[in-house]
Amino acid sequence: MKFKLIKPSINSVYIMFEFDDNQLLSLLRNDSLQAYEILFKRYYKMLCLHAAIILLDESEAEDLVIELFIEIWDKKVYRKIEQSFKAYLFKSVRNKCINKSKKMKLSKQKKEEYQQYRKENIEKIPFWTEQRELASNINNALLELPAQRLKAFMLVYIENKRYQDAAEEMGLSINSVKTHLKLALKVLRTKLENLR
Repeated sequence: MKFKLIKPSINSVYIMFEFDDNQLLSLLRNDSLQAYEILFKRYYKMLCLHAAIILLDESEAEDLVIELFIEIWDKKVYRKIEQSFKAYLFKSVRNKCINKSKKMKLSKQKKEEYQQYRKENIEKIPFWTEQRELASNINNALLELPAQRLKAFMLVYIENKRYQDAAEEMGLSINSVKTHLKLALKVLRTKLENLR
């Protein structure tokens, strides 16, 4: 069956139900924007619900589904899909949700570690020390770090990137990034202890 491009109208609704996923995927492989739009409309709400159940966050779920559809179009992923389009979408959303959950847990863990470190070290500083002075001292200590250590610290603790992502961005191994972080924290700890 040959697909004719039709301007959005009542016919679009008819076409949405006339074609099954395999026919639409076949048209999509020929870069049919209309087939892509129909598949988006057909599955968007279902996928958002599926993602929201896993992530427990409706807004994050919607963002994730939209990112998936953008990726499918921009990277022309639809040309490589061999299974059913529906199965591919649900599997992709599930995998992206799992990865997002892991990233969120890692980010939460890093924030908790940083808060604990901050709490332990702030308690060592005399009560009269103002927070501005403390922030200034921390900034000065950070600026004294060698470039690689500062970059590792900023990527992992400020930008909340995973060790793997920081390592790739810096062109280093994960162990090198961890070593830079350990040495950076050691310097910061020493500088903060000297404030007592």
